[in-house]
Amino acid sequence: MAAFAGDSEDIQQLIRAKQFPQALDRAEKALVKSPKDAQLRFLRGIALSELGRTDDAIKTFTQISEDYPQLPEPYNNLAVLYANKGQFDKARGALQLAIQTNPSYAIAHENMGDLYARLASQAYDKALQLEGGNSQVQTKLKLVDSLFSQQGIKVAAKPAATNATVAVNPKGSITPQPTLAAVTTKPVVTTAPTSKPSAAPTATSVPKASATPKPSATPKATATPKPTAAPDTSKSESAARQQVVASVENWASAWSRQNVNGYINSYAKSFKAPGGRAAWEKDREAKISAPKSIDVNVRDIKVEMIDEKTAKVRLRQDYKSDRLSSSTGKTLIMEKAGNRWLIREERIGG
Repeated sequence: MAAFAGDSEDIQQLIRAKQFPQALDRAEKALVKSPKDAQLRFLRGIALSELGRTDDAIKTFTQISEDYPQLPEPYNNLAVLYANKGQFDKARGALQLAIQTNPSYAIAHENMGDLYARLASQAYDKALQLEGGNSQVQTKLKLVDSLFSQQGIKVAAKPAATNATVAVNPKGSITPQPTLAAVTTKPVVTTAPTSKPSAAPTATSVPKASATPKPSATPKATATPKPTAAPDTSKSESAARQQVVASVENWASAWSRQNVNGYINSYAKSFKAPGGRAAWEKDREAKISAPKSIDVNVRDIKVEMIDEKTAKVRLRQDYKSDRLSSSTGKTLIMEKAGNRWLIREERIGG
């Protein structure tokens, strides 16, 4: 265990020293011994990002998010990488999943704000190209640029491990920046890794359990309870809609990447697969893996919340591969399972 902890610490030291090739080499050697360890995989993803191997880094963080869907950090890092490629819709979807996974993950909320501001800056810039004399747009653009020129790379307030955050520099480009936790002498894993992921990686900021509150010395008399305001259902419903949209976009993204596991895991266990689940999975694997490339775009997404755990989604699906091109309307019935929204029914049209 001490040797295992030392691997992670040494890799972090190499990343701090910007010795990224050595960090990657060390991480890959350590993963031969512990292929399921999320911390080592996470550090490998950071090294790949810094070496400019964006596609490999995206693949790494995607696999971590599939094995550990309860962690927000891999989604956050995926958002950074997608943003660097100009794929802002995917970046937004990844950040929504990070927030859906952990609503208290402040860095994802901040990054979402930065992403929307970056999109706003682009929109203002385009508006000025079309109407250069619009003083209101010029003022707004200056305000946005001024905001970003005062900011540096943003980091988590209490980093628990490496994170890459979305930051916008004065030139407007979104760049990833690693943030490393302080190295401790304690091992980062307390149980031996098994073939099935069971331990959350140290990339998660794990809240400490609060101590049992001590009773006050003198009990205070309870006042007459005041009527509480009714919960704002509109806000909670809006948040649920965003989570549903993010799950739909993640499903389409996995399909586009020909990520069979990610695609199949977007469907609920209760999904009524034609011919049975096993036959359906085998058929989908063959159809997703066979083409040289696939591009799936979902648009005109309309979400109807049936109840707190069920949503009806209507959308337009544009599918393109080297073999086929089509555009169809689809209806998805989504159900909430834990912190995720999964497809329970899928049909063409309404």
